[in-house]
Amino acid sequence: MFLKELNKEEGIAFINLVSIFADVDNEFAKEEKVLLKEYKEELEIEDKEIYNLKYEDIIELIRKSSDRSKRIIYFELVGLSLVDGEYEDKEVDFLENLASELKITRATKIAIANYFYNFTDVYNFTTVDAENNIKLLKEQAEKILG
Repeated sequence: MFLKELNKEEGIAFINLVSIFADVDNEFAKEEKVLLKEYKEELEIEDKEIYNLKYEDIIELIRKSSDRSKRIIYFELVGLSLVDGEYEDKEVDFLENLASELKITRATKIAIANYFYNFTDVYNFTTVDAENNIKLLKEQAEKILG
């Protein structure tokens, strides 16, 4: 939803981070592979543009980004962690370490967690409410990302 705001370098770092994160539970789920493809499309990054980065290099690059870009990256990874229906300790630990590295505040982490918790309720809407609910979700995400 907000990945288009990342510059090319941040986008490549994000794709690398997604690959590392998706495999943290030693299972690269089908849903995660689909999302990775969608991320590349949203970022308008082709496979040939992606070069492998080590975790430390990714963090170093993202640290130089704006606070909003950092929050977008963290926000998207929280969403990814929930896509396979499993939210394991290794994923929680990874996200906690990432939040610490990027100086994501506790309040922001809670707001993002609440967003995705509430997202499930809002997402189970009828098609009549679809436009209003999508607008509501986007507005809530905007507030979190600042």
